[in-house]
Amino acid sequence: MSRRRSVRPDGLALLLALAAIACGHREKAVSDTATAGSRAPSPYVSEIPAWPADTSDFATDRTGRFPAALRAKVPSCGAATPVVARDSIGPLYPGQPLPIVLGVCRNALRLWHWDDGSYLPAIAVKLGDALVVADMAGMTADDVVSRVIAIEGARTAEGIGPGSSLAELQRAYGAPTWRRNQCTVDAAFESRPGLVARIAVAPSTGAASCADVRRYGDGNDFSRFPPGSRVEWIAAELGAAG
Repeated sequence: MSRRRSVRPDGLALLLALAAIACGHREKAVSDTATAGSRAPSPYVSEIPAWPADTSDFATDRTGRFPAALRAKVPSCGAATPVVARDSIGPLYPGQPLPIVLGVCRNALRLWHWDDGSYLPAIAVKLGDALVVADMAGMTADDVVSRVIAIEGARTAEGIGPGSSLAELQRAYGAPTWRRNQCTVDAAFESRPGLVARIAVAPSTGAASCADVRRYGDGNDFSRFPPGSRVEWIAAELGAAG
């Protein structure tokens, strides 16, 4: 007759306790690994670097365009070309704090963007085929993006972007609300609050002067602009309501 071995109650309790401890270690290891693997770095820069003091090598020209030498310095912040939305262009958006901007695009080129008679602190990046500029309200951690501009290479969902005709612009968004400044004229739209188009006024002869530009930008359409006028750039802007 064979004998059945029995486990004493105190021995059984010890075995169960050891098994529970081992299981707990395995679960903690798996949990810690999963948490560490899924934790993304915070897109935040605690120290804001200084803007370049040199406005000759790190500034757009007086038309707001990029000289070739400055364009060559603009880094990439992503391979995908974004759609211009009324509240953002890719990862950049109006109202975005500067520490977040520099965290999302850590190598962004800090520069000075000439606009309507003054230099604005700005950053420039390439997003896919697009050249994008974010104008800043200032250069401290408390400052935010005031406007994100598609200088080239990006368009809205309706196909409007730099180089679009004014007829295309009107068909897409309807009657404009005008904003005339020292040397520029912009169009905003009730149908797309936040979206702004800078109008490049075609000169009759030579280059259009500030006085020429200020003659335009009234009425409920674009019919008064000279032939050949077009969209210079398209932007998402804080407070730009139609």
